[in-house]
Amino acid sequence: MSEPAPATPRSAALVVNPAARGVRRFDPARAARYLERRGLTVHLSVPETPEAATAAARASAERGDALCLVVGGDGSLRAAAGGLAGSYTALAAVPAGTVNIWAREAGIPRGIRAAFECHLAGQTAAIDLGLADGHPFLLMAGIGWDAEIAARVNPRLKRVAGDLAYILEGLLHLPALRVKPAAWSTPAGRRAGPFAWMVLGNSRLYGGRIQLTPGAVIDDGLLDLIAFCPSGLLPAAALAARVAAGARQGSSIVSERTPELVFETPGFPVQLDGDPIGVTPMTFRVAHRALRVSLPAGPLPGVVGGGRWEVGG
Repeated sequence: MSEPAPATPRSAALVVNPAARGVRRFDPARAARYLERRGLTVHLSVPETPEAATAAARASAERGDALCLVVGGDGSLRAAAGGLAGSYTALAAVPAGTVNIWAREAGIPRGIRAAFECHLAGQTAAIDLGLADGHPFLLMAGIGWDAEIAARVNPRLKRVAGDLAYILEGLLHLPALRVKPAAWSTPAGRRAGPFAWMVLGNSRLYGGRIQLTPGAVIDDGLLDLIAFCPSGLLPAAALAARVAAGARQGSSIVSERTPELVFETPGFPVQLDGDPIGVTPMTFRVAHRALRVSLPAGPLPGVVGGGRWEVGG
């Protein structure tokens, strides 16, 4: 990525997802006035669709804003990242979604005002952006069972129950899940055989509760692959219990770090950061340090390896 032009000092976009779980009583105009009292020139947007959120973030990058403050969940951040990639404008998460995995990874506090203050006094870094046939993701891509479950979660239940909605749907849908043959390839080689589920982790937390890819570093140019390949449904249930207990190795578990993966077999559902996005075949790769993010001042979060840091939003 070529070095972008410097951002406009003290200029920011405020992009608010009106459907986010945490904005039921949130007043975007009042929030914009608060930021203006803190010395920012604020460009407010309340997009109704992910495509409109991407466009708002792209406009922020084109203006040269220092920050693009996104009030919403991980899906909102993913949409904004697609518009900010390659620019100097930093994605600043204001957690108001269902799980807020990136905010947890980065140490961004809950509470909209607390998050604003965190970014105003924070630091920025360049991190990797995952791409699935060009669709961006910050945290992870999932193929197979988890994407199938994510596609079935009721949005209304998700707003009420949060991440427990995924667990409930998983339990309800478990009898319908099947192990199927699949093939994929990375620069290290090709693998084919029984397949249930794969995660390509750009970061560590999965679902906000467990670390399926505990060694992932979000600026190393690699995705941490973990694939679950049991021979049938009963071995799959035993494997799931082992994974829940912390297992990350075994004869039915494949793990690797890779800059790219081509999933060849058609028809497997795919989710990106919890959002269903389509089906395979699909190519997954890393855009190395293509996205700037705003993070709290102080010690670096463990998921960040060696990005170049700058003080101040």
